[in-house]
Amino acid sequence: MRNELPERHGLDERVQQALVHWNDGNPSITDVQYEALAAGVGRGESVLVLSPTSTGKTQIALWAMANRLHRNGRIVYLVTHRALARQKFQELLGSYLLEILGGDKSKICLATGDEVVTGDGIAPKNPLQADIVVATYEKYLAVISGAGVPGNVRDVCLVCDEVQLIGDAHRGQNVEVLLTLLRRAGWGQLVALSAVLTNRDAADLADWLGVALVIQARREKHLVYECWRDNTVVSTSTENPGRINESRQSSPASLNCLNVVRHFLAMPGATPIIVFCMKKDDATRLARELIESGACSEQEQLSIDFLDMPETNAASLLSQSLIRRVAVHNADLTDEERMEVERRLISGSLDVVFATSSLAAGVNFPFATAIFNTWERWDGASRAYVPIDSSEFHNMAGRAGRMGFDHEHGRVIFFAGGAAAFARCSDYLDLTRVESLESRIEPTHFSRLVLQLIASGISNERRQLIDLIGLTFSGLREADQNATAFATWPTRISSALDDLIDKGLVSSQFSGQLSATPVGKAVAHSGLQPATCNYLLSAVVALGETLVSWLPTAHSQGRIDDLLFTLARICFSSPEYLASHGGLQTRFLPWPLQRIFVPGVQQRLHSFNDLRLNSEPDVLSSALIATDWANGAPLLELENLASSMSAGMIRDLIRNLAWMLQGFSSLLTAATDTQVPVQLRPAVLQIDDLQLKLLRRLPRFIGRMVRRLNDGLPEEVLWLLELNAVGQPFRITREDVLRLRRVGISSPLAMMEGTPAADSMRASAFPRGRPSPQAKANWVRDRARSWKMEQRRSAANRQIRRADRCSSRHLVEQYYSSLGTQFETAFEEVLSHLGVPWQRLDDRSRIGAPDYLLRLVQESPIVVELKTRELDRLVDYNRAVEVLSASEVHGYRDAFCVTLCHPGVDPSVPGVIASCGRLSVVESHDLGEALLRICEGDLSFEQAHRWLTTPGQATTADLPFKEYRI
Repeated sequence: MRNELPERHGLDERVQQALVHWNDGNPSITDVQYEALAAGVGRGESVLVLSPTSTGKTQIALWAMANRLHRNGRIVYLVTHRALARQKFQELLGSYLLEILGGDKSKICLATGDEVVTGDGIAPKNPLQADIVVATYEKYLAVISGAGVPGNVRDVCLVCDEVQLIGDAHRGQNVEVLLTLLRRAGWGQLVALSAVLTNRDAADLADWLGVALVIQARREKHLVYECWRDNTVVSTSTENPGRINESRQSSPASLNCLNVVRHFLAMPGATPIIVFCMKKDDATRLARELIESGACSEQEQLSIDFLDMPETNAASLLSQSLIRRVAVHNADLTDEERMEVERRLISGSLDVVFATSSLAAGVNFPFATAIFNTWERWDGASRAYVPIDSSEFHNMAGRAGRMGFDHEHGRVIFFAGGAAAFARCSDYLDLTRVESLESRIEPTHFSRLVLQLIASGISNERRQLIDLIGLTFSGLREADQNATAFATWPTRISSALDDLIDKGLVSSQFSGQLSATPVGKAVAHSGLQPATCNYLLSAVVALGETLVSWLPTAHSQGRIDDLLFTLARICFSSPEYLASHGGLQTRFLPWPLQRIFVPGVQQRLHSFNDLRLNSEPDVLSSALIATDWANGAPLLELENLASSMSAGMIRDLIRNLAWMLQGFSSLLTAATDTQVPVQLRPAVLQIDDLQLKLLRRLPRFIGRMVRRLNDGLPEEVLWLLELNAVGQPFRITREDVLRLRRVGISSPLAMMEGTPAADSMRASAFPRGRPSPQAKANWVRDRARSWKMEQRRSAANRQIRRADRCSSRHLVEQYYSSLGTQFETAFEEVLSHLGVPWQRLDDRSRIGAPDYLLRLVQESPIVVELKTRELDRLVDYNRAVEVLSASEVHGYRDAFCVTLCHPGVDPSVPGVIASCGRLSVVESHDLGEALLRICEGDLSFEQAHRWLTTPGQATTADLPFKEYRI
């Protein structure tokens, strides 16, 4: 530790007081923190910091971030997993950095595959311009691949946590592509962090990034590594890593993991303990055996918050173990269950956690001892158990001995049952041994890389592309290590580009200038492989007429389940899942479903045996599970469909499908835009406009299916989760919604009913409601009455604050405060202010005429009808569709129609209007957001037109991000 700051440390005085630990008037910082400051991280210099876990690397990043915010810069914080992104997002919302932003949570944005949302729960208009963006590497790459890299990134402090991910076999290419894009654009400051790079790799990576390298191998709190074998212990320590000690075993004679756990439980200062298992089943089994052995007696009661979680097999185990200060942490858990385990860890309520590598990264957990149940993992390629990499072993071991906790040092225990086992694992005692990075950009993946570079605006010439890819980290290494293979790169890059041009994803002008076509941009933004996108488009063109025929109408429920089941089958059969298509397999179906048909699959297939789609057991079973989940099936019921199936697997399955369908929806929106010239469409979409308009009915409905998958709810009750809002005294859960549905309450009208019988029925849906079931039931009733009004009022307040920049504050105020004819006047004034051409159709002399004709794009006018309602009343189906007949009667039979609903539309409407190919509904606060973005220059008329003319409900979440070109 150091008790001083280096000269010219550069930290703002306010940052020093808020984010530097002081002891008796002197700063107290770690060695690596001192060296990073000496290297200029506080002065805005870019660094790659390599040091062991628990040496304070995250604090270095926080100093750089705070300094940058004080200088009116921006932050991008990149992490490896969505759970870590949400964790860091929540941390920053309660940190000094939010103080610098004046407490404005809207200035902090979370971007993961699950959601893009600001701290106040709103979909941002431009996540790339948020003051702080916390994102996974893949999501941030998808955003800039579709929208382009902003031209002013030189004011950005970019933090890359766990930057060694660049060498990961499955995800390394995405990280390298992202860093290539940002490196080309130029950041203001880069702070890259790692604990497990070789010195050579760190030097090479720092050189490629053009940053200073800070290496500090010393831990502030040391770890003792002990290999227990037979009757001896072979050990070493981070304090003296070159020294190997061997001593007689004085601990339990048996090398049984649980015996060792019990030994350390009785040892002062040895808890909490993390037991690493290479298999989820081992973690669960060991936890059960420890509990059943009686080694941990019951010490506390479960909180009601935990008891309110969905019933799962893992929850059943946790209900028995948590009260004994024992937990499991692995992929079998739901997000809520993992968060509860982590909360208890941080609060000191656990003594033992049996975990997979899922807990090998993240927050600073207080483990004193790490025990490896085993250090071998099954390798499918060699069909054998092989030792895990030294870098992974040390990264996991580093969870013990963390700074800021009471134990003097950490202990890492692993076992070798004999000489042969010891020979295999003895490398772990070499604390300097870490595997080298492998290059992850390969010629087989050039198509996706070329498209991302072009779509992001980084490169628009063939020669420039070849040079840029050759200068990637992988390119430089390939040139150094295999010059013959590298010599083929230019030809293969050029071939990949030609293929993208042939497929209609890239356009090449006569001058040689390259640009992504609208569909190409959508492919880049989706995060999906080009081969997958081509597969999805081909499937939907082939099946489009059938899929559209299954959409619901006002008079028919349609075949929604068949539609979702079929779309899931298509996604699960794509190159993302099946490497046999020639793509890179990046997603996997649950292994327990590989050879079984879960109950109900055969019955489902009888509905459409004529569809020629993949019928493998895991594809069909996964599609049925996704369909049942979206219909409200309990997690425990779905787990029990197959042996060894877990809630965690199911949630991952659903999350991946939702991600793919979201990308599919955006892709289909761009692909079916009839304003795009035929020559700029992929070959599969060079069909007549009538077919395109037919397919255009699908994107918004697919978007609603994404919502159903994310929430696990049927269509008619999706709206209920919108009642949740920041600051509300209660929160409604999926289980609450399903109970309300079971007692017959699903519509806003039924929810708002105030009779004693209705009050009693609502209360029965909240048996554990606090402080009483009736109190929560009354809250739901009142929220249903005020929800849309509050949604509109909140949007109005946000938009009015922004409207000053457009000199239109009074227009926004008038737009939200008026009804009836006054609302029409406000609407007209807003359109005129923005320069939107409009024509009044209902001049009071034409009976039943629609209200307006808008020309956002000249060739395709839009008929608009305004519907306003008082107080808590919403626009119903009959009022929402009146514009269709009115447009036909008055000569606009072929025009697209929009119903503007003020304050809102009944939740039952959006799901049944997608089948009509020329109607969308939009609520006043959503249209207000779009109009304000036009005023701010963040949305073009063409984008607004495409947004409004996609059948279904147009929402703020669907608005495209601003596009950048540098």
